[in-house]
Amino acid sequence: MSVDKSNVIETALSREEERRALSGHARKKILFVTNTNEYGGTERHLLELIRRLHGPGVQLSVLCFSIDFFSERLDPGQSVRVIACKQVPRSLRDWIKLFRAYQPDVVVFIYGWFWCVPAIASVAAWLAGVPRRFSIQHLITPREPLHEPLLTERKRRRSISGAVRWLLGREPWWVSLSMADQPLSKLASLSSPVVLRVSAYLCNTTICVSNALRDSLVKDFGFPARKMRVIHNGVSLSEFVPSQSNGGGIRAKLGIRPDEFILVCTARLSEQKGIDILLQAMARVLRDGVCCKCVIVGDGPLRNQLFEQAREIGLSAHVFFEGFREDVRPYLQASSAFVLTSHREGLPFSILEAMACGLPCIVTDVGGNAEAITHQVDGLVVPPGSVDAVADAISYLATHPHERARMSRMARATACEAFDIDKNMAEIRSVILS
Repeated sequence: MSVDKSNVIETALSREEERRALSGHARKKILFVTNTNEYGGTERHLLELIRRLHGPGVQLSVLCFSIDFFSERLDPGQSVRVIACKQVPRSLRDWIKLFRAYQPDVVVFIYGWFWCVPAIASVAAWLAGVPRRFSIQHLITPREPLHEPLLTERKRRRSISGAVRWLLGREPWWVSLSMADQPLSKLASLSSPVVLRVSAYLCNTTICVSNALRDSLVKDFGFPARKMRVIHNGVSLSEFVPSQSNGGGIRAKLGIRPDEFILVCTARLSEQKGIDILLQAMARVLRDGVCCKCVIVGDGPLRNQLFEQAREIGLSAHVFFEGFREDVRPYLQASSAFVLTSHREGLPFSILEAMACGLPCIVTDVGGNAEAITHQVDGLVVPPGSVDAVADAISYLATHPHERARMSRMARATACEAFDIDKNMAEIRSVILS
């Protein structure tokens, strides 16, 4: 079997890299499979893992769909092949052909969100004879009821003829032409619950970044508990450190005095992150007479909408949209506290980075947020979607400097104790190479 090369773009390795890849030293071939249309925590996690796996004894490749976020961010000297496919394989047969073409010893499926790689891919890796199969899950996905067109499609797919057409690749695995206007998150739901459970059993281990995510996969989707393992995300404790001097430039740039209370939010401007809740809470805090500025670092599809919302409710002089930044440390080090008002999470790197920089954190009680932040110890945990709860938390930290300082020390201590990225990545490395 061969792969349709018109669908594949591969980064070229140098002759020396190719020689090393084909030498006896590269005994274990590891293929990471990911599908993403944005660069964020999941992609950074994979790059960190590649850094720790790279070396003699392994040959690393990344198979990505949509956009290649990895080639330009790999460290110099890393002989990692990036395989960028224009389309997700359309059938079980196509997935099998793909895995047989690259013949990995280990496949690691990277799930930035639950449906980004179809469940059938794990089945295909097993059928293709890949000896070891793992998945890393990053985000909790609520079980949502299927729309009527999807229910109809699922019934049709259950017929013998529909199943045969699907397996033979006569139609896309997720959608027929009549359903092309459905959102991808809904279309992915067409993966049969049976196939989903089978795929989970066929993985040697499913790594989850939080206990909440593991519990959700077991309870809501039938994943086998005995094959689940929680390894929390981590942060570089040498790179993310408290530093008032390093943050002075940001305050000067924004015209904020050294003694003013600054709230920082590092997040993608998307529905999931609930930035609209933060803006409404800021408006209430200011109406209550509490002095506060807020810096939002990130970009995304809701950028213009959030800009307009901030302008309409009179926040232009108090909320600063700084856009995407590769290095967020100066913003964290310039701030007094961190806030994240998400509706869904796994365990965000942004919280861990803020903790390592000694910031008390205001977070919503979703995903693994409360596994990082203990209420009134490292920060404050509030209900998701509550403007008043977020506003009350902001006001409390702004007006209680001694409590804020205590939480700051505890946040740094917790990050050092539980979220050291070197320790957590070593654990993942041990699982994959076992």
